[in-house]
Amino acid sequence: ILANSELKWEQSKTYDAGLDLGLLNNRLTFLFDYYRRVTDNLLTSLALPQSTGFASTLTNLGSLENKGFEIEVNLRVLPNNSAFQWNLSFNASKVKNKILKLPYNGVENNRIGGMYLWNAKKKTYTWQGGLQEGGKMGDLYAYKEVGVYSTDEEAASAPTDMIMTGVTDRTKFGGDVNWLDADGNDSIDDRDRVYVGNTYPTWTGGFSNTFSYKNLQLYVRMDYETGHTIYNDLLVEATYQTHGNNGISTLELKSWQKPGDKTDIPQYLWFDRNRRSISRGNSMFYEKGDYLAIREVTLSYSLPAKLLKRLKLSNIRFNATANNLYYFTKYRGLNPENGDQDNGRYPVPRIFSFGANVGF
Repeated sequence: ILANSELKWEQSKTYDAGLDLGLLNNRLTFLFDYYRRVTDNLLTSLALPQSTGFASTLTNLGSLENKGFEIEVNLRVLPNNSAFQWNLSFNASKVKNKILKLPYNGVENNRIGGMYLWNAKKKTYTWQGGLQEGGKMGDLYAYKEVGVYSTDEEAASAPTDMIMTGVTDRTKFGGDVNWLDADGNDSIDDRDRVYVGNTYPTWTGGFSNTFSYKNLQLYVRMDYETGHTIYNDLLVEATYQTHGNNGISTLELKSWQKPGDKTDIPQYLWFDRNRRSISRGNSMFYEKGDYLAIREVTLSYSLPAKLLKRLKLSNIRFNATANNLYYFTKYRGLNPENGDQDNGRYPVPRIFSFGANVGF
């Protein structure tokens, strides 16, 4: 019976409203589209009574709303009679998700998962993150680093760190991280984590430019994402040796080394067993993945008609293409294209190709 209840199907309803304008004698085209999509019967986890012998089962009871808008602009910059031509295209989209329905489980908002944290706006503790009706997916929470204690005397006033594991002495020293005591109770515990971002991008889109002169054409395409957050776990491991066998990051060159040092990189501790510094999850390693990528550059040349006539061919077109040339980004990992956790992603490879198109 439990196996049969794991039905993998969904239904969706989409509502669209659009606008299409042609301006400047159709040299400029503007398109705007607003949509709202509700997807029902998504797979979610349903808690079961203990008498069944199972903790939960998958069932089709979830409902998710995605709504947003898309913009597209196409511009022929120069008039048709110009020998040099330039066509410009731009598109952008923004989307928000909202959880509308989850299986009933007897808790507020039918919450699944989540964390009980201090809510600075409400001045009380509330359940945050996870999945809950009225909330969104992909929220991330972590302990916030305020700084690094410069001296033992400065560290003496630190809140009691209850996250440290495997130790009996919780004394803080110079070179240790100064964690935010969000609720101000002079103790650092699970409830002190704060919102640090979301795994899903806020904006996505791209640009393309096509330049042409006689038989020569240059095409340049770029795309971007903004608003998503990535936990750079690979950099954490390289910087703080959380597994004890990684190469050391160059961030260690600015780590705390002696009393009086002012820095945001704590003292280097090989294999940070007692979690004094970083391995619990530090806000400074939840990085924005915003990027602008040069996705494609193609240069092409078509042989003149007179030469084609001599060769008895309809067309010959040569092209050289480069893909994934460069990322403009502040993300310190190898691939900024997806949110969530980076445990060592493969970089997107640069690809160079050459070709010819011959028509007989």
